[in-house]
Amino acid sequence: MMSLQTLNFKSIFALLALYIGWGSTYMAIALALECFPPFMLAGIRFILAGLIFFLWSLWKGIQFPKREEMLKICLAGFLLLFLGSGSVVWVEQYLSSGLTSIVWASLPIWLVAMDRKRWKFYLSNLKLISGLLLGLLGVILLFADKELIRVIENGTLLAFMIAIFGVVCFAFGSLYSKNISCKSTTIFIVAVQMIFVGVLSLIISLSLGEKFISHPGSSILNSILGLLYLIIVGSLIAYFSYLWLLNVLPPTTVGTYTYVNPAIAILLGWWLLNENITNPKILALILIFIGVFMVNYYKTKIPKGKPGQLEYKNHICTK
Repeated sequence: MMSLQTLNFKSIFALLALYIGWGSTYMAIALALECFPPFMLAGIRFILAGLIFFLWSLWKGIQFPKREEMLKICLAGFLLLFLGSGSVVWVEQYLSSGLTSIVWASLPIWLVAMDRKRWKFYLSNLKLISGLLLGLLGVILLFADKELIRVIENGTLLAFMIAIFGVVCFAFGSLYSKNISCKSTTIFIVAVQMIFVGVLSLIISLSLGEKFISHPGSSILNSILGLLYLIIVGSLIAYFSYLWLLNVLPPTTVGTYTYVNPAIAILLGWWLLNENITNPKILALILIFIGVFMVNYYKTKIPKGKPGQLEYKNHICTK
């Protein structure tokens, strides 16, 4: 299977940042939305996180990309952060975090469907495809409580469709970002994308007349803490890890974080909040982790390419 010699601990740490970090941001978004309107929240979050990375890049004297590369970086950021991650913030005004996580669990499927160059590679790996479908089934079982029916009854079908659109844009942006040829570092790329999307979000926020909300029952402190958590964990750590992982792992492996995120939420609720875990949820968790294991550790034969080309075998990553 996999030996310790083939383990890439940077990749494992980055995957854990996605699994745990982004798994907990759904709740942070819900807290922040109590006082921050969606576009204002996205603007503040991305600009502050982007400036931190940008100042770090200046301090390190990182080379600026060319104009053509900057345009490609901004387009990738628009797809990933504005249309992708931004849709999560907007739809959570109308959908629960649980249902939103179900929609995003389809991300690995979209990545396979859009990655035409690797169709032959994907379809030749029965374990990989089976792992993707098994993980998706596990996520659906976690929230099999007729919530989809309530979405239609409550008139929030539009939000549900926008959530799906956001996932599709995120998948397309992931593949587009993976194929961008840029001499700059991942930190600077993340900085440019976040500042661009943050400014765009604030412009839309001002045009819509969004205002900071403070009403009875809302907690300003919790909202600010939620915003800080989104900046530090959701943006600085997890998003940087995501873009970095796209350069060293197959997109389907990186996308498995959408399976683990809801499972992490369930386990944290059981551990910290004494929430009950039913037998169907236990089965769902088992299916999710088996699916992720199959995606990460399938065996395949890949022809060797040019020197320096990545080869994905029966371990996480060798480079």
